[in-house]
Amino acid sequence: MVDQIATRHNNANKQPKCPLPTPLFTSNTPLPQPHPSPTYSFKKRILPSNLTSFHSPTGKRLFLQSLRSNHANAYFPLIQQFINQSDPAYCGLTTLVLVLNALGMDPNVRWKGGWRWYGNEDMLLERCGCVEEERVKREGISLEVFGGMGRCQGVSVQVKRPLSADDGSSEEGSVIGPIRCFGVDEFRRDVVEGVSNPPPTDWEDEYDEGQHQYHQHTNNGDKTNNGGYFLVTSFSRKSLHQTGDGHFSPIAAYHEPTDSCLVLDVARFKYTPYWVPLHELYNAMVPVDLATQKSRGWVLMSPPARNRKIDERSMTNEEREGKRPAECVPLAGSGVSICPVEKIKVEYCSFRRI
Repeated sequence: MVDQIATRHNNANKQPKCPLPTPLFTSNTPLPQPHPSPTYSFKKRILPSNLTSFHSPTGKRLFLQSLRSNHANAYFPLIQQFINQSDPAYCGLTTLVLVLNALGMDPNVRWKGGWRWYGNEDMLLERCGCVEEERVKREGISLEVFGGMGRCQGVSVQVKRPLSADDGSSEEGSVIGPIRCFGVDEFRRDVVEGVSNPPPTDWEDEYDEGQHQYHQHTNNGDKTNNGGYFLVTSFSRKSLHQTGDGHFSPIAAYHEPTDSCLVLDVARFKYTPYWVPLHELYNAMVPVDLATQKSRGWVLMSPPARNRKIDERSMTNEEREGKRPAECVPLAGSGVSICPVEKIKVEYCSFRRI
């Protein structure tokens, strides 16, 4: 038993081998310089005047109007899992953790105790040999890495970039490398669809006082629909007159009269959630990310298609809760392989195809 524990400890401290034919980084790729020590300390940052705080009277009014028009349905599954990034450069990882939990994805490892849940960013870092923790702390992650890590967790991912005259993508649907580029109208359509029809992943019981019984339903009322997605944006803070630069966060609502959307900023220590004019957010995705020499963009994230033959209404509570013997599920950080076909999944990883 002692030898087994020692072996697990040693395995947990080893950096996983990158499975890609052409890794994102090699052992010869130098790390960027670490961030300099801060000169000042801040309690928070003041939101620029072009943005509207979510908890302000105006922000509340926009939300209520969005709710009445069914343009805030994504808010509830996202806010249930809303977390703060644990490191100043972890916005991409934290956003991915938030969305994975909102999608109801099963990590197939135990976070703590007997709970299978994406508890923190470390659960992603330890399972991806293409990403180094220190590198992420120094420069964050790119749009490609974000999409690839999402796919590695079983999520269906579609990455889009804004049109930019600088890279020759001046026409709607232009293809730049593996990514298609689109105009602001496409972004608006994606935002509206995403906030109106989030993935039906949460089954809950709601008490019907009239019939004195419980009814099961999903977060959008459709028990069979496999559609819907959450939308994540990668944008430049500078373009929104904020401090800092590249940042990831999900979109939770859309207000049609003002053509603005609600950003659930995962850097909660810095900026609280806010409303931003949609065209300004689109323009904030256009500036080139110096790490990739490409613009930023947005990501549509969906759960795997559900088996329509399975009716969760006929399942027991234990089946719906995914109850399994604890010894059959590895503990996060133990270094134990997640499943017997893990090597096969790694070999055919679609990390590059985004």
